[in-house]
Amino acid sequence: MVYKSNPLKEIFQPKIAFAQLREAERLKNVAVVALILLFFNVVLSLLRGYFGIDAEDLTKHLDRYTDEQFAFLQLLFVLGHVFGGICIPLLFLFVSSIIFYLLFDICFVKLLTIQLAILFIFLLEDIILFPFQLFLGVKNLFSPFSLGVWGPYITKHTFIWALLRTVSVFSIWAIAVQIIALRSLTEKPVQRVAMIVIAVYLFFGVIISSLYKLSI
Repeated sequence: MVYKSNPLKEIFQPKIAFAQLREAERLKNVAVVALILLFFNVVLSLLRGYFGIDAEDLTKHLDRYTDEQFAFLQLLFVLGHVFGGICIPLLFLFVSSIIFYLLFDICFVKLLTIQLAILFIFLLEDIILFPFQLFLGVKNLFSPFSLGVWGPYITKHTFIWALLRTVSVFSIWAIAVQIIALRSLTEKPVQRVAMIVIAVYLFFGVIISSLYKLSI
């Protein structure tokens, strides 16, 4: 059986899609889907950089720079966004796939296919959040779709804010799809699969929060 990677089907009909993936002997469109998702990530990152989203640290020191220096810094800011739009999804795809490959007896390419669906969920979150950032000035850290919006009311520690930001409607959706996918492709009990998936996502959440803390 040939299975064609289809993130849209996988996130809205995960039980059907991953049951078919389990039986598949060959996989198609994995590289094509990966390139498409990367392309949209890069476009979104380029737009964020172009409109100066999350560039408060750059603009608040505007008086320190000449027009030429500021234009150069803006260019670096945009290039940084584009670089992140390529590297972060790739790191997520391969690191998460390797972790699950070590924990489960599942074909690596099938794990990549699953992770493409998860990446698609997070891309949807970024796309939906973008208008809020552009027109309402909402910071990514305080996404209305996440617990990050409650961070400043709970504590003054930015690490906790960033950690709360990783808990969103979309991350819960991603975890649910991940559990269904891995449960479909392994014989392990659903409780064990759920514990492993939540632990892995918590691991990523701590790393992301730590990196944010170091960047400010």
